[in-house]
Amino acid sequence: MKVSPHRITSLSQVSQRDMPASNTGKTQAAPKEQTAFSPELGMLQQARDKLDAMPDVDLEKVARLRQAIANNELPLDLDALSQAVLELHRR
Repeated sequence: MKVSPHRITSLSQVSQRDMPASNTGKTQAAPKEQTAFSPELGMLQQARDKLDAMPDVDLEKVARLRQAIANNELPLDLDALSQAVLELHRR
């Protein structure tokens, strides 16, 4: 799925009557008004469900970083760290 920053229309619900009729050849007598979601909203919901299924923290990465810190393999830039702390507290 390609995400485009040039989206013009908003995601919205569409009613069953606004959707194209299927080619089943069957006619229905006064269908009930049903609300269906637009295809974009359906894709967004699927992406959201997949994102919700992912863990909040990458525990493997945390373990690798802890090991790198313990082995003195992770360089520490004290100037950058202090600058980040100052920026955090200026907000």
